[in-house]
Amino acid sequence: MIKKMLFTVIIGSITLYGMACGKKESASLTESQKTLTALLPEKDAVPGWEQKEKPRFFNADNLWEFIDGAADGYIVYGFQEVVTSDYANKTGKQIVIDIYRMKDPLNAYGIYAQERTPAYTFSKIGVEGYISDTILNFWIGEYYVKITVFEKDESLMKDIQNLAGIIARKINYIGGEPAQLAYFPQKNLKPHTIQYIPKDVLGQSYLTNGFEAQYRADEKDYKMTLIQCNTEESAKDGLARYKQFLAQNNPKTPPKDIKQPGSGGFIGTDSFYGTVVAVYSKNMILGVLGVPSDKAATDAITECINAMK
Repeated sequence: MIKKMLFTVIIGSITLYGMACGKKESASLTESQKTLTALLPEKDAVPGWEQKEKPRFFNADNLWEFIDGAADGYIVYGFQEVVTSDYANKTGKQIVIDIYRMKDPLNAYGIYAQERTPAYTFSKIGVEGYISDTILNFWIGEYYVKITVFEKDESLMKDIQNLAGIIARKINYIGGEPAQLAYFPQKNLKPHTIQYIPKDVLGQSYLTNGFEAQYRADEKDYKMTLIQCNTEESAKDGLARYKQFLAQNNPKTPPKDIKQPGSGGFIGTDSFYGTVVAVYSKNMILGVLGVPSDKAATDAITECINAMK
């Protein structure tokens, strides 16, 4: 009887100690870490899968320890923090879930779009996601979620889609794509190529907050750029500085002024992109680079301006 009571006390003490440790570990997390942890799927949320170890966290100060060569690219897009967690099932198969929190939905879209290619299979998980052989990545709200497996397996891919759906529902974001994506003309647009560029748009340090889309017509690739400035005056000034840059780099073919579309701009030559047609309209700079003809460029810009009204 005494042994039985002693055993019960020991077991009870161990249980209480475990509960205390769990509370201590939870209390040691920051509020943002708790928020990220809550987004991870619980044990058996998808049958058979559970976390192998405690989640790990990285912020802007130590992100290089997690993704050394890619850290700077994430910082450009306002990276805040990431949680990474390993999952396993009874057969020994593994899944890794990384949830990146960026500073806002626009930058979450930006880093997501930087890492996708049009060749991927796209899904409606989150706002948009893509699936490759062993990955499923998607963005939703201020989050960019990456789920990885380590072997090609149809059942594994079904499981990670289910896990992705659980995370997306926890985030519960009701917004959609950045509004600027709808401004780009659909004709000749290459699907899934619109990117957000937060700095150094067109290679110019003074041009920020830009969007770039890829097009193809008459067997020729070209690009369209949309740059959102703070004011109409700053858009006009930015365009003038870019015009001066082209004039200095191509003195034999100086830019030619045009009065429209928008409030006017120029047709010039960029040594990298080829023919450039660029204008400003209100607080926006719009440009078409390497387009097959000047008319095609002005038509595209006019359509874009009309879409912004």
